[in-house]
Amino acid sequence: MLVTNLDYMENIVSSRHDLEWDGWNVVKYVKDPNGFSSVDGVFRKGMWFKKRMFPLTEKGWNVPENIGRSHAKMEG
Repeated sequence: MLVTNLDYMENIVSSRHDLEWDGWNVVKYVKDPNGFSSVDGVFRKGMWFKKRMFPLTEKGWNVPENIGRSHAKMEG
C-alpha cells in the first residue's frame, strides 16, 4: 500500500503502538525473543524486538496493506 499523504501517515503511526517515526521514516517493532541475535534486533522497554523500516521515497511510504487497513477501519 502506498501512503502519499503525511497527515494520513501520521494518523496511522499515532494509532498503532508498534509504529514510530525515525526522522521521515516509519519503524515497525515486532516483539521477538531472538532479536538479540538479529541484525534488525533492538532492545527497548526491557524486551527484544525486530524492527522493520519503511523509508520515505519520492512517491511516499510503501507499507504493508494490513497497516493501512487497520487505520482505515478505525476511521470508518
